[in-house]
This record gives sequence, C-alpha cells and structure tokens, in this order.
Amino acid sequence: MIDCTAGARNRASGGLARRRAMLAALAAAWIRPSLALAKSEGVTDSEILIGQSCQLTGPLAALTSEVRAGAKLHFDEVNRNGGIHGRQVRVIALDDAYDPKRAAENTVKLIEEENVLALFQYAGTPGSLAAVPIAEQKKVPFLSPFTGSDALRNKFSRYVFNIKAGYGDELEAMVKQIGSIGINKAAVVYLNNSFGTGGLAQVEKSAAAHRVEILSKAALEVDGSKLDATVAATAKAQPPAVIIVSAGKPSVDFIDAYLKAGHRSTFYMLSVTSNTQLVQVLGPRARGIVISQVVPSPWNQSVKLVREFQNLARAAGLNEFTFSEMEGYLAANVLTDALKRAGRVPTRESLIKALEDMRRLDLGGYVVELSPTKHSSGKLVDLLILDASGKFRK
Repeated sequence: MIDCTAGARNRASGGLARRRAMLAALAAAWIRPSLALAKSEGVTDSEILIGQSCQLTGPLAALTSEVRAGAKLHFDEVNRNGGIHGRQVRVIALDDAYDPKRAAENTVKLIEEENVLALFQYAGTPGSLAAVPIAEQKKVPFLSPFTGSDALRNKFSRYVFNIKAGYGDELEAMVKQIGSIGINKAAVVYLNNSFGTGGLAQVEKSAAAHRVEILSKAALEVDGSKLDATVAATAKAQPPAVIIVSAGKPSVDFIDAYLKAGHRSTFYMLSVTSNTQLVQVLGPRARGIVISQVVPSPWNQSVKLVREFQNLARAAGLNEFTFSEMEGYLAANVLTDALKRAGRVPTRESLIKALEDMRRLDLGGYVVELSPTKHSSGKLVDLLILDASGKFRK
C-alpha cells in the first residue's frame, strides 16, 4: 500500500523548499544591486568612506590641522563604540596646499577612485568653490566646508550643506561695531583670491550701510610676497581699525610686519583664525585683536557639547583648545547624526535626505536647522578680544 499522505507531505515539503529557495534568490537579486550601489558610494561591509581636500602642507596647514583634530576626536569616539551601524567612519584626506586646481583634482579622485560617500569639511574658499561644481555634477553631498564664503550660501544647491554663519555675517558684525563705538573709519586687508575679494565686497556693502569710511584696500598675497607693500599701503592712512579678510599664516605675518614697522591699530579678524598661531608668533602683541567666532567657545563648560569635546580632547592629550578644533568636532557630530538617519546601508541620496529631514538638531548647546529648502544654518556670531595671555575675552 502506498502511503499517499507521506508522498503528499514529501511533495509539499519539496514545494516549500523550492519556494523558499526562489524567495531567497529573489531577495538576493534585490539585495545585491543595493549593496553594489552602496559600495560604489563609499560604503563597504566594514567602512563608510568620507572624502576631504584640505591643506596638509602650505600656509594654511597649521590651521587645517586644528579643524581635522577636532573632527578626529568625534570620529574616533564613534568608531570605538561600534561605528555607524557596525561600520567604521574613515576620512580620506588629500592635500591641495590651498591650490584650487589641486582641490578640483582631489575631488575627482575622491569620487571616481576612492568612491567616497560624501565630501566633508573642505578647507578654504578657493578649494571649496572649485569642488562644488564637480560634487553637483556627480550628485555627491558636500558637507560643512571650513569656510564662511557667501558664494556657498547665497545660491541654493541641493548638494551643499553649511552649519555655521557666513563671512558676510561676521564682517557685518565687525563693521557695525566699528560704527557703533564711534571709530567710523577702517582699512581693509584682503587675501588676493576669491576668499578675499568676496569678503572685501561684503565689507564695502556693510560700510555703506553703517556709514563707516574705508580708508584703504590692500591685497595680501597667499605666498607672503609683497608684504612690505601691503603694510605700507595700509598704514599710509593711519587707520584706527584694520579688517583682515584672510586666514592662517598670511594674516599673522601681516600683523607681525605691521607692528614691527611701528604702526598701531585695532585688528579685526575672521573666525578662520587660530589664536594659537597668533600667540605663537605675536606673543603679548596679540593683545587687543578682535576675532569673530561662529561656534561655541571651547572653554564654555556650561555647554554640553563643549564638555564632551573637552573630555575627549583631554583623553587624547590635548589640553589647549581652539575654536577651529571646536568647529571640526561640531561638524563631525552633524555628519554622524545624518549617517545614522540615512539607513543601515546609506547612499548619497539617503544622506542628503537625512540632512534635509534634520529640521532642528540640538547637539547640546548648538542648534543646526536644515530642511529641503534650507541648506545653510548658523546664526551665532560673537566678537571676542584677545588679552595679553592670548585668551579670549568678551
């Protein structure tokens, strides 16, 4: 007698096995392209690759190192605690030496050869402006550049995200203060590139609004050449205030040369200025320099984000803090938050959506507001003054 029930069971079992195999194959067919897409966009089974072009050499290298050190504190902490959905965050940094042509070449390499998921914290206006058209063409998110260039803020781009106030806001605050304290006159020294000329235009606009007379405008070369001529052109009108639209070594060298030549003035400098560099070169002569800041003070322990930064910095052996380190740390926090929101296998598109869906992110004392129609956040602008010891005072 044939056991028809057993045969039916066997047939049913075989049919179920075949069905499961078919479903698994279909699932694999869906998953494989998804993983392949993700891997081509900087996500592997073990890593998330982020690209950066910055100054590892050249006149702005010391400043850039501070920003990168701050970001590294956060990324290292994230990676120690298991990464993002089990993946380690790895930043691939290429040197552009403040050369926009090299920054553009680095951008192509990072996207096409390194296959990074996103471009993060590019250092400097010229390099950022050279990279953005490439990022837009390749549809790669460009996050938190270390520049306040209004050229990256005034024109909306789906791929560019800023998390701090721009140079226009900083320079407006400087000119407004110069007018409000009754000086009403200032000279402008600007870096001879897109960063400097863009800032000069903003100073001229603000000066007209606040009835501040611009006594002179002198270009500052990135390589430090013609420094004596820049000093002479600025000092000729004996300005009570000098607004310096520059960053890094050229800015410090100008002040050093100006003071050594026997001239005196109140210097106003942008947030992309390292108080550490100033004090190293100028010593007590740094006293009285006014520097605008657009991120929380790295010494303000009443801010939760700052306390976290300080704890990680001290654990890493850093006991002297800078605003640039704080900015790097803050920017890294924003990126990792967006990566967590972007799905278990993030893509460039899902990262953009995660940033746009952020709406209002409180990092613990610093709020970032982004949306599908708002890609630039940041309202904080403080004007701080250096004392004789190189510390900031309100």
